[in-house]
Amino acid sequence: MTVRRARFPTLPIAFCIVASLAAAAPGTARADDEGIRAMARSGGTGKAADQSSFAAALARTASLDAILLAPDGVDIVEAASKASCALAIEATSETLPSGDARSSWRVLDPLTGETLSSGVVEGPEPTERDLAEFWWIAVADAAEAALPRVKKTLVRIEGAPGTRITGQAGKDRGGLGETDLVIPEEGFLEVPLRVPGTYPWRATSKGAYPERGYFGALEQGVSLTIPRSPLRRWTVEAGLYMTQFLDVWGAWRFAEDYLYVRFGLTQFLAGLYLVGEEYGVETPSAIISLPLVQPGIGFGGYFLAPDAYVRPYATGTFFARVLVASWAPLRFDPVAPIGTSGMLGAEWGVTPRVAVFLELGAAFYPFCDGFLMAASAGTDRSGPVGTAFGDGWFLEAPILRFGARLTL
Repeated sequence: MTVRRARFPTLPIAFCIVASLAAAAPGTARADDEGIRAMARSGGTGKAADQSSFAAALARTASLDAILLAPDGVDIVEAASKASCALAIEATSETLPSGDARSSWRVLDPLTGETLSSGVVEGPEPTERDLAEFWWIAVADAAEAALPRVKKTLVRIEGAPGTRITGQAGKDRGGLGETDLVIPEEGFLEVPLRVPGTYPWRATSKGAYPERGYFGALEQGVSLTIPRSPLRRWTVEAGLYMTQFLDVWGAWRFAEDYLYVRFGLTQFLAGLYLVGEEYGVETPSAIISLPLVQPGIGFGGYFLAPDAYVRPYATGTFFARVLVASWAPLRFDPVAPIGTSGMLGAEWGVTPRVAVFLELGAAFYPFCDGFLMAASAGTDRSGPVGTAFGDGWFLEAPILRFGARLTL
């Protein structure tokens, strides 16, 4: 057995880096727009009036996802209601003639303005450490205890029967948690949610793309309608094989867009000649042409759901090698009539219907003249690739494809 190696091109590496950075961008979420939030305000005199330490102490409450600071000059109940907060918490501190500090606080319902809890914290003037560790413990406990008393409303969720709805993994959303909510045959269900609140959701239904979004439950009588986009079965793609030769493929997807069969053609009639050496006056043409096409059929599958920002996948292809010389009739390549390839790839959706992809893998040619294939790869085909061959087989790796994919 003989093995040859060649350098890997820098262009595909750059493509990987750019695609990875771009794919990371859509994953950024606005944490302040999620879940159960409270609005806080602290004022008065003395160290206990520090608003930052007040908010930081409340942020440690497990049932609250975010603490917003109330804007100056605005009623905190009104501001909390407009910001979809479940609670409004305010404290007023003063320094007593004795030098001690007193902080009066109350927890309010933003919808009704009702005082849910109130109290007073009094003691020696607190230090920054005191404020962080224990001064506001009673307020944080009162806020957590008040959450079950905050008025809830029945939110109507409408969608196709059988649609499954979940919230964000790992957090209790008061009805939009990790447990599936299934829309019954009536086409709607009602879920009790704390109002106001903002809830992330994701919906899946058979034969349709997953949907996701944020739902703002701001008042009673609100409803959420789940859109439904039927799966599109067909895709077409154009790519560059080994950064040189254009290929065109189509695919039909099934099994909820996880599996597909593909068919297409890789042509070597016209391609880019990637010069790897320096020449003098005589420089080879930038175009390379070989009298060969490779029609093929394959099968593959995705590892992640259709709404993933990046979808890794694997595909296997069987292809024939057909000579298309003008001086001879169509016929199978006598040196290597057939071949197979296995690829691992990643697909990044640029728009709902357009994606770019990158694939790396290997090609294996059974029942061939391995020595003639090796000689051909070392001369006519200039793409950077390593080869291994024997008397009756030929292997080349890595092979690379990248391009764009359109969902019809």
